[in-house]
Amino acid sequence: MVDSEHELYRLGIPVKTRHNEVAPSQFELAPIFENCNIATDHNTLVMDTMKRIANKHGFMFLIHEKPFQGLNGSGKHCNWSISNDKGENLPRSRARRPIRNLRFLAVMAIVLKAVHDHSDMLRASIASPGNDHRLGGNEAPPAIISVFLGSLLNNIYETIENGKVNEATDAQIIDLGVGQIPKISKDYTDRNRTSPFAFTGNKFEFRAVGSSANPAVPMAILNAAVAEAFYLASGRLKELIVKKGGRDEAVMELVRQLATESKDIRFEGNNYSAEWREEAKRRKLPILDRTADALKVMADKKPLSFLRNSRCCPKKRFNRGTISVSSDT
Repeated sequence: MVDSEHELYRLGIPVKTRHNEVAPSQFELAPIFENCNIATDHNTLVMDTMKRIANKHGFMFLIHEKPFQGLNGSGKHCNWSISNDKGENLPRSRARRPIRNLRFLAVMAIVLKAVHDHSDMLRASIASPGNDHRLGGNEAPPAIISVFLGSLLNNIYETIENGKVNEATDAQIIDLGVGQIPKISKDYTDRNRTSPFAFTGNKFEFRAVGSSANPAVPMAILNAAVAEAFYLASGRLKELIVKKGGRDEAVMELVRQLATESKDIRFEGNNYSAEWREEAKRRKLPILDRTADALKVMADKKPLSFLRNSRCCPKKRFNRGTISVSSDT
């Protein structure tokens, strides 16, 4: 591990976390957050480097997702966030005035909408035979894509959905509980290790990516889905501003609409339970247990349309997404 770390630093890969994991001879390694393109490139270099160093020491470098039955498999936890052109992390609430936390709520609602509308493609993006063996147990999430927000945020969105808060004033925002949002930046939950897509205080953790996968594929799908959701939300917001007569009230209404439309993707419980599988069926979420079933989604032009939507990708400079990929291998 020391030799691997030295080699990675020579390549300019900022390795931060490295420790033993649950399975025999299993270790976790994670770099510091970087721009998405750089992070995915560095991840492939990590795999190549560790394989080379393992051979040097007479070891075999295993990146198979499930080498041992009944023990934790190996995966990549893609920690994803998005920032604006000022470098501000958008899934993070640090506003002094509660009213300014509306941006945080809106960004979160847009990400929820993106994952809800394209959960089938997100599942296809992590599909591999090895990952099929890993998903669904031993700290690996199931193949059913859902989002864990934590009780505080989940209750906030449920309150907004029910129409109990419909004005964007400091008083109502405080009553909503948004004034306490900075507390979640301390990672106030256990992250619900059974969740495929969990909010962890100032970012999302896509826990379902396989250890042998190139993270560029799921990250490209996720980024495209969020870009489309932002584009569509922007159009809706312009209409709501005209209708509501004020920006903050329009943003609150947009949050309510998006939270309501994407509520089926939110789940706070045990993703391993048989009850959740039945609940997912009732919610009509994609249940694609096998790679063959997941890849069939790509044969349909409709699920792929957002990848070709030029309206969501204007020529002007995009705000950059950042990820950190930790690997249990």
